[in-house]
Amino acid sequence: WSCGAMEEESDLIKKRRLARNTIWQQQLCSWRPIVTPCCLSSIFTTVGILYVITGAAILNAAENTIEVSKQYDGLCQLNTTCSFTVDIKEDMDSPVYFYYKLVNFYQNHRSYVMDFDIDQLQGEVEDIDSCTMDAARKNEGKSIYPCGLIANSFFNDIFSATLTSGGTTMALSGSDWDGSDISWESDRETKFKNFSGTLPDSVTRIGSEGNELPLPTDQDFQVWFRVAGLPRFNKLYRKIGTTSLKAGDVLTVTVQNNFDVSEFDGEKHVFLSTVSGMGGRNVFLGACYLTTGLICLLYALAMGLKRYFCPRTLGQMKYYEWTGLGLGPKSQRGRRSP
Repeated sequence: WSCGAMEEESDLIKKRRLARNTIWQQQLCSWRPIVTPCCLSSIFTTVGILYVITGAAILNAAENTIEVSKQYDGLCQLNTTCSFTVDIKEDMDSPVYFYYKLVNFYQNHRSYVMDFDIDQLQGEVEDIDSCTMDAARKNEGKSIYPCGLIANSFFNDIFSATLTSGGTTMALSGSDWDGSDISWESDRETKFKNFSGTLPDSVTRIGSEGNELPLPTDQDFQVWFRVAGLPRFNKLYRKIGTTSLKAGDVLTVTVQNNFDVSEFDGEKHVFLSTVSGMGGRNVFLGACYLTTGLICLLYALAMGLKRYFCPRTLGQMKYYEWTGLGLGPKSQRGRRSP
């Protein structure tokens, strides 16, 4: 018994010795810079210059982004097909992105955002457990595929377009009306999958509004499923990939007007835009960077003037020395060296 106790005591001593290192005892060397007014002014100046340059670059990119918009919900009767023209006033180099724009439509409500069944969107068509709104779950006793408020409020206006340029009119199609790469790659490859086989009799694709719902692999559906955070938003519909639009061209848009916005006092627009290296037009981000940079520069200037006209003598850092905590006897811990 005594031998065992001695071995245990020996192991305990070894463990305590192993614990006596700089990491376990938190005695690693560290560097704590003492920020002087000159150092702080230099930091604010550097940050301010970088932010001003970044803000100017973003504003310049936004200035070179061309946008054209036209409201059309008042031009067509509901459930009819009509045409309207969009005048191009500035050159728009390809690719040109064709969006639809909704105003006063709230996709960010929690009940709306959470009302879908991910298992159903990946092929389990009869799984509607996660869809909470009864009107968007079943229709005449059959499970709706896909269920939920997002799917059943799908934007179902259908657009086509012709371009009149230099007296020549051509219908946009193929790479000039491209819908093959408008959704996120992760949505196309992973998130959404169709049901393989014939739909069972207990499932219907007729939604709560009486319209036929798209399949989960439909990219227009995938774009709609990426809900917007604000009640005014654009969603990509097609991409004009190779043809540039010139000033004076006329784009004739034909729309099947199926989506009713009168119930919530909304608006519908078509929206064309080019993009830059920063994406679409974003004046707000550039203005934020520019404003922050200017504030930093003004603060650095104020500190420099204060330092110049009202100097304050700093302490002599050569007299500052700290012995550390817990490195000596209790009577000497935390004391300054003489």
